[in-house]
Amino acid sequence: MTKTVKEAAYVAVGFGVLGFQQAQVRRRALAQQLQDQRPEVESQLAETRGQLAELARQVEQRLEPVMVDLSQRAEPVLDEIESRLPEQARGVWTQVRKAAKDTQEQLRMRRNQPGTADVDDITGQAGKPVPS
Repeated sequence: MTKTVKEAAYVAVGFGVLGFQQAQVRRRALAQQLQDQRPEVESQLAETRGQLAELARQVEQRLEPVMVDLSQRAEPVLDEIESRLPEQARGVWTQVRKAAKDTQEQLRMRRNQPGTADVDDITGQAGKPVPS
């Protein structure tokens, strides 16, 4: 009886070792498969980033005239509001408008600098390596 129990224990340990080895083989095969697919995934990601950058450029081109027109129409209205404000509020209003114009100009300049208005900047991933 003791011999049978020992043999059963040895068989159980053997199956456990074989199962562990099989799991290791499968893990290595999966790691290799993922490594083999990585260049293709990176290529697709680069292509998608390029498409997104082009789409962002097209949207910007279409919105720029609208934004300019809106700004030109808003200026007289904002001037009228400013003229009706009390003196103290007028000073704050002028500062707010100046800050808004400065911000718009900074954004416009940043967009027009090469390499600064791309998809990587939008996603916050510029210059970060892909983890292996």
